[in-house]
Amino acid sequence: MGYEHYWYRPPVIPDEIFHAIRSDFQKLILPMSEMGVPIVGGDGEGEPELSDDDIRFNGPCNCGHPYQEYVSFHLPDDTARGVGPAANAIIRPSADGLGEGLRHRCCGGQCCHEAFCFPKRVPEHRLPVSDQPRTLGLCCYWTKTAFKPYDIAVTAALVIARRHLKDRLVVHSNGIDMQWADAKELCQRHLGYGDGFGIVEHPIVEITPAANEAPIEREVRLRVLQEIDQPVPPND
Repeated sequence: MGYEHYWYRPPVIPDEIFHAIRSDFQKLILPMSEMGVPIVGGDGEGEPELSDDDIRFNGPCNCGHPYQEYVSFHLPDDTARGVGPAANAIIRPSADGLGEGLRHRCCGGQCCHEAFCFPKRVPEHRLPVSDQPRTLGLCCYWTKTAFKPYDIAVTAALVIARRHLKDRLVVHSNGIDMQWADAKELCQRHLGYGDGFGIVEHPIVEITPAANEAPIEREVRLRVLQEIDQPVPPND
């Protein structure tokens, strides 16, 4: 359990598309730092890896924020967005009525969590290619961000990748559209696109095996990042 995003992507991304994804993401590094979202290497320190073969980063482990253990166990409220201090992050109760929720991204003393990895070529030892109808032939990756500040960098990277890979990238998320608003605005302001994307919820039936009993079925909502408003080409 935990707040995460996961995506299905081609085993190999063509050089020109990967270069475009990396180039667009590099343009956001300074603006993200200015809004309180610095990124470092995948291990939580050093420089982020932005090469011809890989995009890999994390939030800084030595971020200097005060230690507050309790914020690590909560999910964002439906209205949550932005970045702020842990001291006033928790809403009581959350909008969904299921308990406490976070009103903004924060950390409890370490801004690092799981590294975001987006290689040009998926290593052979990585997860097998998906055989599901919507993601046939695609490989699965994911990042649990725990709704820490670098979550904005992760969602921005996925908006960029979705823009360039189009339907060859399928992005699922624990977050609703509000939790993607910061990344969309960041991309729109500095890259000229982002507003046209949104999280669309699809009802699906989830089947959970049960020992010595019939499988348990329940309806859940699958949240998918989609380009809702396609840009209109200019008239000839």
